[in-house]
Amino acid sequence: MATTGGLNIARGAEAAHLTELQQLYERRGISHERMSAEHVNSRFPQFGLATGYEALWQPDFGVLFATRCVRAAWRYAESLGVACASGFRLARVDEEPGRVLATSEEGETLEGASLVIAPGAWLTSLTERLFQLRIPTRVSAEIVCYYPPLADGAHDHSYRGMPVFCVHDDNGLGPHGYYGLPMIDVPGIKMSAHYCGPTIHPDHRPAAAGGAQWQSEADEAAAKAQLEAVVSSTTRWVSSSFPHVAHAPSHSETCLYTSTPDHDYLLDTLPGSKRIVLAGGGSGHAFKMGPAIGDCAAAIAMGQPSPLSLERFSIERLAAFEAYGGQSDAIRH
Repeated sequence: MATTGGLNIARGAEAAHLTELQQLYERRGISHERMSAEHVNSRFPQFGLATGYEALWQPDFGVLFATRCVRAAWRYAESLGVACASGFRLARVDEEPGRVLATSEEGETLEGASLVIAPGAWLTSLTERLFQLRIPTRVSAEIVCYYPPLADGAHDHSYRGMPVFCVHDDNGLGPHGYYGLPMIDVPGIKMSAHYCGPTIHPDHRPAAAGGAQWQSEADEAAAKAQLEAVVSSTTRWVSSSFPHVAHAPSHSETCLYTSTPDHDYLLDTLPGSKRIVLAGGGSGHAFKMGPAIGDCAAAIAMGQPSPLSLERFSIERLAAFEAYGGQSDAIRH
């Protein structure tokens, strides 16, 4: 991890979000500073915000080095004596007195006193198939773009010299604006319009979203057009706000979001069971919470008190959402 500091950026009516966040910081005694566009551009010359924008600076923001984090988690698990198995596609779960059996599609069986199921984008389809339990989520294919610095090298766009940022602005595609990170492993700042990708099924996602082509050419074309619209929207904001990077992405990548209707996580036991734990619904923001989610899931699985209150992450609260294929304009991060 590296501490970079972070900017929440907005203008016009959206600046009310900055005021709400500032009031929260003040109540919690968190260091912060309100800035004009001119102040941001002077202090962080990588930016070229137009007049009318405002920002709220918080110095404790940072970035996680995702690949290193995942490798470290595997190494730590192995150091504790955990048997790590990859490529295990869950086909069946049997709960017997004193044990839970998980069987793969290839017939391999894992046995334990309890079982934590965290299937990512397959949360809805897997729980429906295995347990006849409907958990409403929306799986979307989101696209991130990388914009390399210009060759003059006048400014440091890496995590050593540039903050992370969130932009609360109309991106033309939805109410959630943009998010961005400085350069880490890839030679370009990373940016995306948030929650704007097409809704997909993880087993049948289009080639545009990193999968095999859908049976319907119309569906494939629609998904491709929606992802291209996200790239265009992101590029417009980069072109108007970052004078020292290329105004076309060097490349882009897709990833899957699994969003609950209220964008909170799911972390609860399977109804009728005390030894099967379900975890998911990361809604695009769970990675940084991974250690806390893991601690809570482990506590539940071992029958111990959770270190955090989990009421807001219950399965029961999702029962009010019979179907979910969209996103609430009221959700704010």
